[in-house]
Amino acid sequence: MDFVKIAVALCLYAGLAPLLGMWLAGARVRQRATFAAMLAMTALRPGNFTFMIGSIETYRGHAKGFEVSLLEVLSLALIVAVILEARRAATRPLEKRRVPGLGLYWLWCTIAMLSALGSLEPSYAMMAAVRFFKGGLLYAAAALYLRDEDDLRWALVGMAAALAHHGLLAMKLRMLDGAFQVKGWFEHQNPMAMWCYLGALPVFAVVLHPETRGRFLALCLAGVGGAGLAILASVSRAALAAFAVGAAALLLLALLRRPGRRVFAMGVVAMIGAVVVAAVGLDSFKARLNEVKSSAEVVEEDLRDILNKQSAAMLADHPLLGVGWNHFGILNSRPRGDRYSEILEDWDRERGFTIYDENYWANPLTESLYWLWLAETGWLGFAGFCLFLLATLLAVMRASWRQRRTWAGAFALGLLVALSICYLHGTVERILTQPKNLSQWLLLAGLGAGLARMKTPLRRGLS
Repeated sequence: MDFVKIAVALCLYAGLAPLLGMWLAGARVRQRATFAAMLAMTALRPGNFTFMIGSIETYRGHAKGFEVSLLEVLSLALIVAVILEARRAATRPLEKRRVPGLGLYWLWCTIAMLSALGSLEPSYAMMAAVRFFKGGLLYAAAALYLRDEDDLRWALVGMAAALAHHGLLAMKLRMLDGAFQVKGWFEHQNPMAMWCYLGALPVFAVVLHPETRGRFLALCLAGVGGAGLAILASVSRAALAAFAVGAAALLLLALLRRPGRRVFAMGVVAMIGAVVVAAVGLDSFKARLNEVKSSAEVVEEDLRDILNKQSAAMLADHPLLGVGWNHFGILNSRPRGDRYSEILEDWDRERGFTIYDENYWANPLTESLYWLWLAETGWLGFAGFCLFLLATLLAVMRASWRQRRTWAGAFALGLLVALSICYLHGTVERILTQPKNLSQWLLLAGLGAGLARMKTPLRRGLS
């Protein structure tokens, strides 16, 4: 079966992608529709646009096989289209189409891949390497795709429409199906909630700009509202706080930049929304908080702390390159990670649990994205990752300044706030290892890099 999957993957990447690229070259509307669809696709069930080669379903690591994604195929097609257009225009694409931050991203992937040297299962490390290296195609495609105002508007249409749809889906699951912690089309409610606020905050920043009007304004409002409803239905405390803090920050920045009726109206709507959230969702959040409180009263340390201790122990033993990319689930579990599994077992023993070895053959991963990378890729990999995060923030910061007089600058500012909160959220959630969240993040960060490449502002006005 894997031979068939390998053949299909080769046909997609080496056959379909170049053919699509030739079809998209010179056809801006097709390119815009493709990119808008790509952003919307990040909300679909993973099986709708990905499949796995050599899948190991029993493994609890962040990569369980060699992933093939239709998003990567479409990204490669967009890159081919840009290169063909540049050749037709007699320009040199590698010089004219440089992507800020892409070199740092692939440098981080290369450093992280070095952790496979001497690791227990080099093939597991290669599973992660294949996924993240190919993720650079999404980042590059987004940056190269963006050339004018209409490109960005189509991207926002795709994101806003997906957010609005997921809000309706969340309400259906909560009100009609009776779900408590709604997860939509995601693996878990936390990835869904993070996907919502990461996409909604840049859209909300565009809503606040006075030149956003007409049907586009209505769609963006629907997208922001849908994101809020989905986050509320997920009962994700961290995501709700992130969304609220991000929206408040954007309202304050809009008020400082250009106070007007729209900003004040959005402020009133936000306050009304907060009251509605308190009235409608308070019981659900109280129930969730009581669960957390009751578990916290039993022990001083929770599972997250213990898993971070495992990470710290791995880092202490392998400080330079880590224990191996995608190896945390091997090294923190029996039978191959007895030393680190004992940290969890001692904690359970102190709580009065009877220890059976077979219960520790598939221990969970640390929830912190940064502790995960420190354990798996060491200080070198962690430093490379942080450099790329810094590069994305600097790119959108530069874009927000260069485009400050346009609605595109508002989008860049919203993206800056969203990415900053997302990176802070990574200290307690490893969401960016999830395929859909990783794809959305790289597409949005790529848009920020594309805006940063532009030396002149986009045209003003959006309706």
